[in-house]
Amino acid sequence: MNKKSVSVSVGIFVIAIFAMMIGLALFLNTDGFSKKEVQRYQILFDTSIKGLNVGAPVTLQGVKLGEVVSINTRLYNNHQKVLNVVTVDMYPDAISEQGTGEEHDVLGQLIRQGLSAQIGLQSLLTGLLYIEVDFFNNKPLLQPYNTRYPQIPTVPNDLDEFLERFQSINLAEMAESLKDTLDNLEALTSDARMNNLIEDVGKAFVSMGAMSEEMSADMAGIREEFASMAKDAGEVTTLLQTELPATTRQLNRSLVQLEKAMEAAQDTLNPDSPLMFQLQQSATDISRASRAMGDLANMLRREPDAIIFGRSVGEPL
Repeated sequence: MNKKSVSVSVGIFVIAIFAMMIGLALFLNTDGFSKKEVQRYQILFDTSIKGLNVGAPVTLQGVKLGEVVSINTRLYNNHQKVLNVVTVDMYPDAISEQGTGEEHDVLGQLIRQGLSAQIGLQSLLTGLLYIEVDFFNNKPLLQPYNTRYPQIPTVPNDLDEFLERFQSINLAEMAESLKDTLDNLEALTSDARMNNLIEDVGKAFVSMGAMSEEMSADMAGIREEFASMAKDAGEVTTLLQTELPATTRQLNRSLVQLEKAMEAAQDTLNPDSPLMFQLQQSATDISRASRAMGDLANMLRREPDAIIFGRSVGEPL
């Protein structure tokens, strides 16, 4: 390869690198606004802003309106007051209002209506912060100090307390406890008794499954028997519903006839009835005849020949 070819290759490589850099810059600059007009503001914080870096976004309900361009610390009131001064660039064309022209200062109007700033947490793992502007429930606080650029008021938040609690966590102690837990778990899983227990539990579940299947089969037989019994009971019920009324009517008729027979027997057996009178008369006659037969028998014992020759005169009967 000659020197001319090498020069051409190097030139093409340099041009490609330059084009890639331009494309990367355009890609990183696609924020949805032109950044031709920039409004610079300053925000004063009287708390720690550790984790807030230059380039951090300034957002309104998740929409980026600007970014942090510088962070400084200043002393006020003869070194009695320490404030963190955060300078941000806000892009007016990132927010618009319906029915107004492009020259309308929407951002300035929102600040006058109570728009305030608050520190937010971008990521719990990295600890990076950002600035959120919105209409918060807390009363906006405007620091009584002159600033180089217009000041955006701030509202307090619970982020500092959260960060303090997070930083107070003893990670070494937590890691040691986790290591002890893992060691105990390893010792537990490597124990032969535990393995045997797991096998026994598995066998128990298999036995329970077989028992469940047997119970299901038995229950199926019982269900069939109950179905047969229910069918027989239904037939009996149907038979009773069809036959019982006729039987009941026949029984009622028999009871009526029996009642009539009882009434007739009662009338017949009444002491004043003719039948009973005749029976009494017949009993009286039979009693008389019986006495006469007794007298005749006595006479025959005394005079056996009386039946041929007649009884003697004066002989009592």
